[in-house]
Amino acid sequence: MTQSQLQEQLRSLRLGHFAQALQQQQSQATTYDEMSFEERLGLLAQHEIHCRQDSKVKRLLRQATLRLEAHASRLEYRAERGLRKDKVATLLSGQYLHRPNIIVTGATGAENYSLA
Repeated sequence: MTQSQLQEQLRSLRLGHFAQALQQQQSQATTYDEMSFEERLGLLAQHEIHCRQDSKVKRLLRQATLRLEAHASRLEYRAERGLRKDKVATLLSGQYLHRPNIIVTGATGAENYSLA
């Protein structure tokens, strides 16, 4: 099987990122010479999974049509906002999502986006 046939088959299986990573491995053969077949295959699979997850996040953000583009690194911890870095860090970690029951309290429409 030729390289172009393999690339075409990977793309027909919707493994385009896998094919791209394989092409990169082939162009930098000396970098991957010491790795076993399983290690190289694992790298290719990890690359495909990472790219799919990244594409999914980008797609979901685009579909969400959020009014604000908020980033945790841009939070302002001024005293009048009443934000505590330790509490915000706990929220950003997402650990609370693994608990069986979550209760969110607060008035509706009370500028809940102000954390952004």
